[in-house]
Amino acid sequence: MSVQKQQPKVAKVLQEDGEINDELDYALMNFLLKNRGTGYTPCQPKLVELENGEKAIQMNIDNTFADKNNQLMGLGIVGKMYIDFESLKVIYCTPKEILEQNVEKLKEAGYEPQPRPKGKY
Repeated sequence: MSVQKQQPKVAKVLQEDGEINDELDYALMNFLLKNRGTGYTPCQPKLVELENGEKAIQMNIDNTFADKNNQLMGLGIVGKMYIDFESLKVIYCTPKEILEQNVEKLKEAGYEPQPRPKGKY
């Protein structure tokens, strides 16, 4: 299964929020780092059913960085990724160019970075 070019359409939300295990979190961080560059963190998982009937984990992508005090900060949500619930392979991830454009939009709109919460990502 390769990563789709178009964001899948969600038919319904099966579970509004949840947690992912450390292994999946590590794999997704690794995917983002290798395919989208630094500064992006998957967060806020929810279980969804896609229009094609498949179950997927939908995650937001936060623009994340360490501030001058080495505190982990998040500027805001700049994209989404979808992970197949059965195989745990990435189905879709917002393209790097769009992630970068969305970071600039947040900065231009005056969004202030907020401390990243510890725990539930």
